[in-house]
Amino acid sequence: MPTFAATRLGQFAEGVLTAMGLIDDEARLVAGCLVEANLRGVDSHGLLRLLQYADAVERREVNPRPVVRVERVQPSAALVDAGGGYGFRPAQIAMDLAVELATTSGAGLVGVRNSHHFGMTAIYAERAPAAGQIGIVTTNTGPVMAPAGVTAPLVGNNPLAIAVPRRPPAPPLVLDMALSGTAFGRIRLAAAEGRPIPPGWAHDRQGRPTVDSTEALAASLLAPMGGHKGYVLSVMLEILTGVLTGSRFGLDAHAHSHLEGGVGHLLIAVRPDLFVARERFLESVEELVAQLRAAPTAQEAQVLLPGEVEQRTREQRTAAGVPVSDELAERLDGLAARLGFAGRLLAQRN
Repeated sequence: MPTFAATRLGQFAEGVLTAMGLIDDEARLVAGCLVEANLRGVDSHGLLRLLQYADAVERREVNPRPVVRVERVQPSAALVDAGGGYGFRPAQIAMDLAVELATTSGAGLVGVRNSHHFGMTAIYAERAPAAGQIGIVTTNTGPVMAPAGVTAPLVGNNPLAIAVPRRPPAPPLVLDMALSGTAFGRIRLAAAEGRPIPPGWAHDRQGRPTVDSTEALAASLLAPMGGHKGYVLSVMLEILTGVLTGSRFGLDAHAHSHLEGGVGHLLIAVRPDLFVARERFLESVEELVAQLRAAPTAQEAQVLLPGEVEQRTREQRTAAGVPVSDELAERLDGLAARLGFAGRLLAQRN
């Protein structure tokens, strides 16, 4: 599979996003988030998303130039209105505000309403550890998941990210997961590349397990992570994101349509010294990490920390380049041509 330097992917993505109508700063921010996902191996949330974003903007279901407003600021909580645009800038603003509120109040809780897809959830949670705080981020999505026996999607696979600071120079511990067996974007990527999907990821339109990525994409029926537990946890996150923020929820939610906004986000920052001294907190986290690392393993198995796979992948891809299939690169080049952007990916491979 051909590889591309991250800087070249970023320039291409920024050019395409600008051609969609995003202002320069916004295009640069979104492009950076997409490329960061590719660098970490989360390709389902990388440049693949340009195809989906362009379709939504062309259908005038997402505002490419929204007015983002901060509303209802209280000592430990606030609300951000995303103005019907994508959620990258609003989520960044919200987490920075949550950190600011936590600095004075101990914890900050910021909701975002009238928003759309915001890429990889961990990017926003990690802004809290950069300030020495714990970050928690969740969002609802369009309905793509249902419990066993149901043949139509009921709720989103509502991702959750938690980022915990460690004593420098150690990177934070980072959880980022959707509540389905896999992220829907991975099925989208497999369909774009003409690949089957592993068993247990999704069901077809009759509610039967399928490995056909195209059929899974059409059905939008992911299998919940952990069966019933994943389903009920997603219902609760639907309430904390869509319902609590005054956004769309359940069957009416959609991460890529509704000009006034289709989903909501919830971003939380917690100062570690709210309950124990900061140094004790950091020392305890390192003690827990040491316990995990010291666990007995079978053969050459290794205990990995939350976020460590993505960290290693980022190092590898920064050095060797980001793999992008010819099929996806051709589709992205076609999108660029349609939008009138002169850049081409296939001409920039390593």
